Amino acid sequence: MPAPRKQSPSSPETDRQPRLTPARAEALRWWRAGYQAGHQAAGHEQHSAARWDQLVTSYRAQHAADQQAKTDALLLEVIDVLARLFNGDHPGNSTA
Repeated sequence: MPAPRKQSPSSPETDRQPRLTPARAEALRWWRAGYQAGHQAAGHEQHSAARWDQLVTSYRAQHAADQQAKTDALLLEVIDVLARLFNGDHPGNSTA
């Protein structure tokens, strides 16, 4: 049986546990911090988009309600005018 071969320094066995130099460790810390900041920013963006959608929906509902109130007021005014016309209560009629 042949004797086991000694691993070379660049073999996959030694690559599994990389040795970080201080510069690489610092770069990794910066990368992680950037990744976390980006992840947090994405969360804020999603929250802002959801809030915007809520505000737009609320505005549209309020706008529709305002338009309906104006329409209802106009219809009541028209009904009042028509009622007076049909009852003979209009400016051209003199009952005195």
